[in-house]
Amino acid sequence: MNAGEMNVTGQWDGQFSYPRMLPPEFFSASLFETAGAIGGTVTERAASGKAGAECFVSTVRGVRHAGEVRFTKTYEGGPRRHVVLYAGRLSADGTEIEGTWRIEGSWSGRFLMIRKDGGAAVAVQREAVASL
Repeated sequence: MNAGEMNVTGQWDGQFSYPRMLPPEFFSASLFETAGAIGGTVTERAASGKAGAECFVSTVRGVRHAGEVRFTKTYEGGPRRHVVLYAGRLSADGTEIEGTWRIEGSWSGRFLMIRKDGGAAVAVQREAVASL
């Protein structure tokens, strides 16, 4: 996929890691892109802490320029009222976005998103490479 064909529109499964000894959290994202502008929603279920097993919904607004992806995740009510800034890179085949997240003046960590319709192919490719 060349830079002119890249687009993040679709369904994604993701994981973000904390900088401390907390377990990673998993999420699903529904993204759409028009002329480099990104919007959508993220749904996640807390893995631990006071909000353990509670579901959170947030909106996403951002941009994609070539392979660089940046967006802000804003929680919709509930105990999480902060925004999270994400910066990542879209893989050459358009199936993954990997990068870092941060909360201004607070925590930061890494994230990985895998496109649902391309994730199975990526897993098979990784297994094949690992077995070499």
